[in-house]
Amino acid sequence: MKTTLIVASLTIVSFTSSFAADSTKSPKGQGQTLVQKKAEIAQHIEERIANSQLEKSCVQAAQSHDELQSCREKYRPQRPQQDKERRDRNQ
Repeated sequence: MKTTLIVASLTIVSFTSSFAADSTKSPKGQGQTLVQKKAEIAQHIEERIANSQLEKSCVQAAQSHDELQSCREKYRPQRPQQDKERRDRNQ
């Protein structure tokens, strides 16, 4: 009887511990905690804001259509390159 009670208690403790540890990780299983993921997302947002502010300054200073096109090319590179860089960082 005591052995059954001890085994049942250990099983419950093991299950609870493993469930609690898994609940702090991202659903994708990449091993990041929620806090780490939020910090990473916030950093990406800050980078985009800074880039948008630079682009806005460039657009406001443009005196011709060619200069506007130059701003677009400078601050909005082709998406496939950005996607490739993002994939490389996440690996």
